[in-house]
Amino acid sequence: MTFLQLNYVCEVNDCGSINRAAQNLFVSQSNLSSSISELEKELGIKIFLRCNRGISLTSDGREFIAGIRPIVEQQKRIEKFYSEKTHKNTARVNISSQRYPFCAKAFVQLMNETKSGSFQLAFQETTMDRVIENTGSGKSDCGVIFLSDTTEKFMNRILLGEDIEFNEIKRIRPRVFFSAGHPLASHETIHIEELKKYPYLVFTKKNIQSPNFSEEAVLYKNLDFKKVVYVSDRASCYNILANSNAFSVGSGILPDGYYDERIISVPIADDIEYMRLGWIKLKKKKLKKEANRFIEILNDIMKDIV
Repeated sequence: MTFLQLNYVCEVNDCGSINRAAQNLFVSQSNLSSSISELEKELGIKIFLRCNRGISLTSDGREFIAGIRPIVEQQKRIEKFYSEKTHKNTARVNISSQRYPFCAKAFVQLMNETKSGSFQLAFQETTMDRVIENTGSGKSDCGVIFLSDTTEKFMNRILLGEDIEFNEIKRIRPRVFFSAGHPLASHETIHIEELKKYPYLVFTKKNIQSPNFSEEAVLYKNLDFKKVVYVSDRASCYNILANSNAFSVGSGILPDGYYDERIISVPIADDIEYMRLGWIKLKKKKLKKEANRFIEILNDIMKDIV
């Protein structure tokens, strides 16, 4: 049993997919699977159940993860400590966000502006619960999420429990996204009832059932959708929207060069809740200059949004 194998197991569990974990770890899927299989054989247990839909933990796997998680986290802390000690002049920042193209634009601008001779910048698009988890654990310097009137009370309790503060950037009226060839594409505004017969595309939320953590929470109280399509990344979302009559909802902020031009957004006519887009950080944590600059860029991007 090696630290490498322990890290592999944790990454597969966090991703919920061997393929996605292999991409994150920059190893082949076959090598990752073989390494975990060797570990299972050595320990005499099955850690994961594999099927066509992905992987899940066995009871032995859950017990194993609980035991190794503190070890893996401690290893990462030690590596980070000595890495930072060795590379004091290296610019570093780690940012998590929900799946927003304007955050990707802000990160790229930050990267292009960073003049340090060496830097280690990280940007992760993920679910709201993971953004909060990354920020609360200190893995991310800051995160970008949204609240609504419905979710605010619940989410404030979650953030308070993690000692995290929420800083609002802008209140935005949600819009509908679909292909330029969608039957409703010619409409200047969309009523939610008009969407009922079309597939509703939403992002998956691993192990999270509460709509409070959803990126589509603004619509759930308005209508019970019968056709729902789940995706886990923005590229898949764009490809499905562009080639079907499915729709999604979001901020409507589509910076040039950071979205699929086959997709358009249309305002929602109904009186629905605004998205309160903002950034989060640990209350007692002082932001690095790179994180502060990222937030400044976000604010600049939002200035011209109606």
